Amino acid sequence: MKFRLIPDRTQYLNDVSEVPRAFAPFLELSDDGENFLEWETGFDGKNFYCVINSDVFGREEKSFEPKEKENLLYKKFTKRFVKNFLYDYLSRHLDKRLPYGSLTGVRPTGLYYELMKENDPKGYLEKEFKVSEKRASLIEKCVLNQKGYRNEDPLAAAIFVNVPFCPTRCAYCSFISTEVFRVEKELPLYVETAVRELERIKEIIGNSGRKVSSIYVGGGTPTCLGTALLEKLLTPLKDFGTEFTVEAGRPDTVDAEKVDLLKAMNVTRVSLNPQTFHERTLEKIGRKHTVEEIYRSYELLKDKFSVNADLIAGLPDEDEEDFAYSVRKTTELRPDNVTVHALSLKRGSRFNEEGRSKKADGRAFAMCDFALDYLQEKGYSPYYMYRQKNTADNAENVGYCLPGTQCRYNIDMMEESITVFGAGAGAVSKSVCREKERRIERLANPKGFREYIDRREEVIGRKAEFFNTFRS
Repeated sequence: MKFRLIPDRTQYLNDVSEVPRAFAPFLELSDDGENFLEWETGFDGKNFYCVINSDVFGREEKSFEPKEKENLLYKKFTKRFVKNFLYDYLSRHLDKRLPYGSLTGVRPTGLYYELMKENDPKGYLEKEFKVSEKRASLIEKCVLNQKGYRNEDPLAAAIFVNVPFCPTRCAYCSFISTEVFRVEKELPLYVETAVRELERIKEIIGNSGRKVSSIYVGGGTPTCLGTALLEKLLTPLKDFGTEFTVEAGRPDTVDAEKVDLLKAMNVTRVSLNPQTFHERTLEKIGRKHTVEEIYRSYELLKDKFSVNADLIAGLPDEDEEDFAYSVRKTTELRPDNVTVHALSLKRGSRFNEEGRSKKADGRAFAMCDFALDYLQEKGYSPYYMYRQKNTADNAENVGYCLPGTQCRYNIDMMEESITVFGAGAGAVSKSVCREKERRIERLANPKGFREYIDRREEVIGRKAEFFNTFRS
């Protein structure tokens, strides 16, 4: 049976449709499905009600009296009510429970922070949102391990620099990134533009009294730039004396000369991303490096920086033992941080264009489960997490750390707790405004690197106006 969704058209309820989508493939959805699932809501002056109807599962209605009538709180609690009711309806009729229950958002820890005014936030997640005990515990552990690292200083800020170039394009990648060999002649102008933007950012920071708590240079693969260009890009950032991370995701872009440069630039953390320790998989996903190069690069980095290693659960033709092997090999290296991502099939990726489907056979989730148990057994603790759409088994992405090695930038980005100055193509600046109700204003740079270069005067000019308008 294929179901077409007929959702309530109230604008603030748009994302409620993510609840039935989370039940795929147990609930097959299609715009021209022969069966239907619909819901509508209303307010009778006292009670908010929701009616769910399906030609297969029948009609049910539920209501409650909102305690909050103020607009934003009313919207938040009524939306939560509809999502919980819809989840309960589908869970009963499909006889399926989802590990995250009715939670569909990117940041489960954000809800936990909100619920901390309750006596038992973990229990509340389990009871009200039907989150499984293991996933509620994971959320709780991430929050507890952020204590002392999550930034509450209204003057704190982070700097993010995007370098949208890679040696090759991974088959699962949906970022707007370009293979570096195709644009070598344009790289100097890109770096020059980003440096000009960084110099403007430094002026704004100096004039505002803000404190830079973390810096992250990512992409893409920043270390695919030649050493001279990388030095030029990092020089404006080297004297902040704070946590400073550079992505070196491709092991084949790391050599002794670049390691010495990163050290000279006062970089403190490096992200080296094996993704898998199987040669056959590396070839399938389009990464032109070997497992041996992973080991070689790690040896160059390990005693000089706090190192993070990324792995992906659910890569094509890997089974649970294949993934477990990669996890074990990673922990043998003993990096300070290990990040486990569930494979996400996004539009724009080669995997999506090839018609690969988002698998929900339990394999990817079992892999994430193994990583959660094994990494904790080996002394790692979960400290930040997020979820994405189109992820295998609707699983999660989790960062794990050895004691005292939490990455402040990762925590602050996931919790959206501080202002961010973004530089480079596609970078997004965020101003966290704390007056009255906390809100976030965003300013996005042009996504394409050529457009970013062409509009550099506009991009640089908008920075001061934006951050002067929206102050913490």
